[in-house]
Amino acid sequence: MHNIETGLFLGRLPFAKVGRGLESLLIINGGQGFMMKPEPSRLEKDAGRLIRILPSGTSFVLIGYDPAPKADLSLEGMSRDIAEIIGANFKKPAGLMGISYGGVVATQVAARYPDLVGKLILLASAHGFSADGKKLLTKQIQLAKAEQFHALLEEFTTVFRRPWLNLLLRFRLRFEERRLIARMGAPSTIVRYLEAMLDNDVTKEGLRDISARTLILGGERDQFFGGGMMEATARAIRGAKLTVLREETHMAPVERASDVSNTSKNSFDAEIGAAP
Repeated sequence: MHNIETGLFLGRLPFAKVGRGLESLLIINGGQGFMMKPEPSRLEKDAGRLIRILPSGTSFVLIGYDPAPKADLSLEGMSRDIAEIIGANFKKPAGLMGISYGGVVATQVAARYPDLVGKLILLASAHGFSADGKKLLTKQIQLAKAEQFHALLEEFTTVFRRPWLNLLLRFRLRFEERRLIARMGAPSTIVRYLEAMLDNDVTKEGLRDISARTLILGGERDQFFGGGMMEATARAIRGAKLTVLREETHMAPVERASDVSNTSKNSFDAEIGAAP
């Protein structure tokens, strides 16, 4: 049984903390952090999943997103917030991990504030979305603007590699639609975060400013970060280690949890966990 502490950074960014210590790994959550309302129970559930894929005994802080972002929301502003949080709450240089959408934010932090990040882990993520991923984001923006929540949720019923898991998602959406929609974030919030992602301005030249030891881990058929994006990120960051799970999709961390756990453990012990 793990004790999970919840709270707010900067008075507006929700977090869930597992374990103690200034050397805790800071993890930026994926898109569910703004697609859904940032209730403590939601973050606790996400933290519980991370416990299963991180090396045993890892202390970490999972951070979510401002539920009421300003109209001028940008990746630069998000990375500035994370830098401020690291500066005030973590031993520097810190270990930083980003999941999916959060990995794009984490990459921005490592590129803009290289002195603050000593270890960078991108899980089912890269420095930006693939061409197919951008098309999916654009469609999600359109659905959120139209408040077509059922269709928006339905977009996620094809993300698993295994058909029976996608079928379970469709059944859940069918029988729990009202409850799921009630838990979703405000349409304007969802739109602002997705549009900020499309405005990503990190270039390959910017990635070369990253000095953190880097691990990139994801599925070969990732619908959002496949198409060579993870490979491009690994080539641009000096010394980055890339592990691509064959045939797996964006949900590789769920469907191949044991492989992700073993890979992350080996990387923590060998490269990521080495002293700077």
